Amino acid sequence: MSHVRGEAAVLVEPGRLEVAEVAFREPAEGEVLVRNTVAAICGSDVHRVRAESPFFRDMRDHPYPCPAGYPGHEGVGEVVESRSARFSPGDLVLTVPNHAYMASFARYQTIADRFLLPVKGTGAPTVQLMAQQLGTVVFALKRFWPEPVPEGSTAAVVGVGSAGLLFQQLLKHRGFEKVVAVDLEPGRLAVARSLGADATVHVPGQSAEEVVMEATGGKGADLVVEAAGTDGAREHAMRMVGQHGRLGFFGMPEDYDMRIPYAHLFVRQAQLITAVGGAQLEPGLPSFRTALELIGDGSIRVDDHITHTFDIKNIADAFDLAHNRQDDVVKIALTFG
Repeated sequence: MSHVRGEAAVLVEPGRLEVAEVAFREPAEGEVLVRNTVAAICGSDVHRVRAESPFFRDMRDHPYPCPAGYPGHEGVGEVVESRSARFSPGDLVLTVPNHAYMASFARYQTIADRFLLPVKGTGAPTVQLMAQQLGTVVFALKRFWPEPVPEGSTAAVVGVGSAGLLFQQLLKHRGFEKVVAVDLEPGRLAVARSLGADATVHVPGQSAEEVVMEATGGKGADLVVEAAGTDGAREHAMRMVGQHGRLGFFGMPEDYDMRIPYAHLFVRQAQLITAVGGAQLEPGLPSFRTALELIGDGSIRVDDHITHTFDIKNIADAFDLAHNRQDDVVKIALTFG
């Protein structure tokens, strides 16, 4: 199948996505052409598309207009053409691209085989799709807490959108006795409770620090994960960490600079760890393989995560909803007619 054409979203300028019919590049050696079944919007996509801060305006991977399908990087589809020894036409795959291959907001995408994993044909594509984001969470938690979890440990997650809900479940799976969920949206906190959060905090009406201190007998959390991608969330996280605790910052920066309560962290001797990106660069994609296993055996529930679905033609509306976070949205999927 050469010179295949189909619909794709094109980021033509900051904040403006247009849908057009485009021709897709033929695969080179070691690449395949995938017909996407479903894609999803990541929080980082919203930042990249809107480019509202100097940091995101400067970090563009491409000049405008960007390549078709950018910055989509969460997708499930079928191989329709292959120049790879590892994949054949008809294979169902999870796409986990690096920046050079971000193109999931399109009917087709050409991608290197090293950024693909096979998926079973029996599961729902929207469930399999969640293994991309879960893989990045698995990778991050290996950085935040690589060793066994001591008995009685407490963790907190600030921002329980899709990534935060995955962190919450994975922390429980790893052995944290208590997990506290913090968010601005009551609907997301309700989902967090249904997935096993031991306590929830609706900020700014409640004090995240007070709830965590009460849950830990005044000690503070052993690990606080920020999964919202905002400086406000990171400020909450820094106030919640306990003595010799750890801060895991997962969200991308809002801007170049932010305020750090250094005296607070100094007194508590807290450790700050970042984990933005990197899972795609692990040889053999082990974090994503683990994610597929955790979803497949039911250890991590993802059926509550995708709350809204849009056709690719309406991707602008989908991004507006993802940004405004109305209608109890958690995560948005995109389909292709």
